[in-house]
Amino acid sequence: MAAGSKGNCYLCGGEFGKAAIKNHLMKAHGAQESDQESGQKCYVLKIEGAYNKDYWLYVDVPVTSALSTVDTFLRKIWLECCGHMSGFFGSSREEIGKNRKLGTFSVGDKLLHEYDFGTTTETLITVAGETMRKAQKQSVRLLARNVPPAFSCSSCGEPASALCAECVYDSDNPFFCDACGAKHAHDDMLLPVTNSPRMGECGYCGELDVFDFKP
Repeated sequence: MAAGSKGNCYLCGGEFGKAAIKNHLMKAHGAQESDQESGQKCYVLKIEGAYNKDYWLYVDVPVTSALSTVDTFLRKIWLECCGHMSGFFGSSREEIGKNRKLGTFSVGDKLLHEYDFGTTTETLITVAGETMRKAQKQSVRLLARNVPPAFSCSSCGEPASALCAECVYDSDNPFFCDACGAKHAHDDMLLPVTNSPRMGECGYCGELDVFDFKP
């Protein structure tokens, strides 16, 4: 499913498959000649749910930025609910300090980011490429994001707006629309549908995610 998922380019508004979006970003929006001298050298990062790869992002970040900058961005767009701890880990499970600069990594390197060491959400980060860009106000610039997956209400089939944190463990479809959710036996356990791999975990509601695609 993930290989065929679609995403939006936040720079030009186009829609592309997950497998094609990297080439689009590098060819259509890669370093321009005018950026070479005055621009910022950046890494393009592919970020995806470690276990649900239908949720994915592409961002560019200056190589002079620390991993803490990426952590802050991930908390806003995908993760923050209760101020949990987080960390970065290498392929051998060694912890990597958040003050480490992106420039110390190489294209092709992979990192694991974990948020909340109780109800953990794991995110896989790949250094997908290198580029130049004009200076930006924000260090992390969102380049592309998956189109939000659609879910249907388990009772009536209408588009779902919430899922039940109680039913998610023993039901094939724990999703509900507003009307059916109000009548659900665990209505106090409903959490909103979000475009995040942390959906349904802990108390995550996605209120810090201001990165909806606007054509």
